Amino acid sequence: MAEKTLYRTRTQKSLLDYLKATPGIHHTAAEIKAYFDAQQQPIGTATIYRQLERFVEDGCIQKYTLGPGNCACYTFSGDQLPGTHFHCKCEVCGRIIHLDCDELRELNEHLQKEHGFSWDFGRTVFYGICDQCQKA
Repeated sequence: MAEKTLYRTRTQKSLLDYLKATPGIHHTAAEIKAYFDAQQQPIGTATIYRQLERFVEDGCIQKYTLGPGNCACYTFSGDQLPGTHFHCKCEVCGRIIHLDCDELRELNEHLQKEHGFSWDFGRTVFYGICDQCQKA
């Protein structure tokens, strides 16, 4: 079978370059559209969604859904392996906290080994109250 050829349009390149330039930041499609509109490089919403899903399939972008009623968000994954990034959501202010935590990786390994269960990291969100809301 022939190896998949990566064909990139100018729009695809612009989207991917933007996401690469903002590592660790999670963007919604609406935020991406607003950015390109402000740069006088309008991209249609359907095109943005279509390209983001293609990047997810290619493995260069991670897609996260942070609970019911929330938009999916996307981030450049680069060299990061799937399942190495976690999210916490404050139930008071809605703030999203991003974690790269060895202890949670170890817990996932325990779940897999001892209980035959594996997290879906794109959908796993820990809910609680952030430090700012606890102080208030």
